[in-house]
Amino acid sequence: MSVDYEVQKAETERLWAEMSTQPGVPAEGLLDLRFVADAGAGADATEFMGWLEDRGYDVEYYPADPDSDDPEDALDVIEVQTDVMPLSAATIHAEERKTTEAALGFGFRPDGWGFMGA
Repeated sequence: MSVDYEVQKAETERLWAEMSTQPGVPAEGLLDLRFVADAGAGADATEFMGWLEDRGYDVEYYPADPDSDDPEDALDVIEVQTDVMPLSAATIHAEERKTTEAALGFGFRPDGWGFMGA
């Protein structure tokens, strides 16, 4: 799997433009990033989580539930949180790109981001 980083950047800029017009959007916060195992890519959650933790991210792992009828539950999910950082389209995309590049190497694909104030 590959990611078109220009498309990813444009989508982040579009979302940030919408969000940043809302009242109360913080100048700094914790960025949350979500990654889903790419079916058939031999995803390695343990190695990806180790890579993330070695770089200071907080990591939550949600293993696939093969007994679930919900297709969303059929794949491993890793959620990542940064330390407090300035929030802007540029800073969000920088983190998004760095973690996406790693995720692809471990068989995961990006599945969105969000943030909360510090």
